[in-house]
Amino acid sequence: MGYKVKKNEVGLKILIPTFLRFVKIDKGNGGFEIKPLYMLNEEEIKKYKDKDDYSITLYREKVSNFRVGTVFDASQTNMPLDVIEQELNPVLDNPSADGIADTFIKAIYKDGFKVKYEDIKGGAKGYCDIDNKTIVIKQGLSNLMRLKVIVHEYAHGLAHQHLKNNNKEYQEHRNQYETEAESIAYVVSKYLGLDTSSYSQMYLYSWSKEKDFKEIEDSFNTIVNYSKKIINNYNKMYEENLGLYADEYKALKI
Repeated sequence: MGYKVKKNEVGLKILIPTFLRFVKIDKGNGGFEIKPLYMLNEEEIKKYKDKDDYSITLYREKVSNFRVGTVFDASQTNMPLDVIEQELNPVLDNPSADGIADTFIKAIYKDGFKVKYEDIKGGAKGYCDIDNKTIVIKQGLSNLMRLKVIVHEYAHGLAHQHLKNNNKEYQEHRNQYETEAESIAYVVSKYLGLDTSSYSQMYLYSWSKEKDFKEIEDSFNTIVNYSKKIINNYNKMYEENLGLYADEYKALKI
């Protein structure tokens, strides 16, 4: 990116993992073979790189060993950290987000989930405890960021219920599940006329940059179906909250 390490800075020694990539080869009739990428022949490599060929796809990556490497902390460089922090964590704000968030929380409770606020340490802005059906949001977020995180964690709660009591599955495919949840949050926010692109685009890039198109395409159905479900749940709760004005609301929707 063009930034440089300051003069006389001492590097930090760390252990760097080396990953072995495995692919899944479709053998027909529902059978498949798992093979390390480096063992593919020339013809198989061509199939793997062909985005229209689904016979050989990425299966998983596994740590094979570690080596000693040298890195530098951002503070040891001439990077404009204040500017970068603003880019990575923009302040999302919108006056209408508070009312929308309240309606969403009611819809979430109707779905059997609870919402609570905590002083979450670290960079996480929220998480979904699927086992206890609880969505936890970091205290102190701006109203639009709070809404986006609520929808993101709500998406986890609905789309990823199969991960209940299966943290290993989540950790192994975390980039897939985070990409799906953030994509759903982005679609829902866009539907509501709220712009979260300054945060969502960076978030999506960080989780999906190592994925190929075949893998991302597999998540499209999840993103579309649960975006529709969440929007439908929101609209039903919004209409219910209108009370005496429900008929007028229906007429407007027609």
